[in-house]
Amino acid sequence: MPYEDDRFDILLSAHFLFLYSDTFDYDFHIETIEEMLRVTKEELRIFPLVDMEGKRYKALDKVIAYLNERGCTTEEIEVDYEFQKNANTYLKVKVK
Repeated sequence: MPYEDDRFDILLSAHFLFLYSDTFDYDFHIETIEEMLRVTKEELRIFPLVDMEGKRYKALDKVIAYLNERGCTTEEIEVDYEFQKNANTYLKVKVK
């Protein structure tokens, strides 16, 4: 991204990453999340946590473990709406 490090307090990734897990693999997701974290000072939110079929992203636990090992704090948060089937949570990532 053409932004300097720590440019944004909060960054929201909506309706992209895990929805297209049939097209983009785990390595792509990690590279993309790393780039988002680079430009984020405090918090990254990723929504939704399901693929196009409404199934939880199969490598989500692996992504969460990676983020926790990196020093981030993660929390899956339920929302009051459902964009699509089972799309009612987001991943809150606190940057360290």
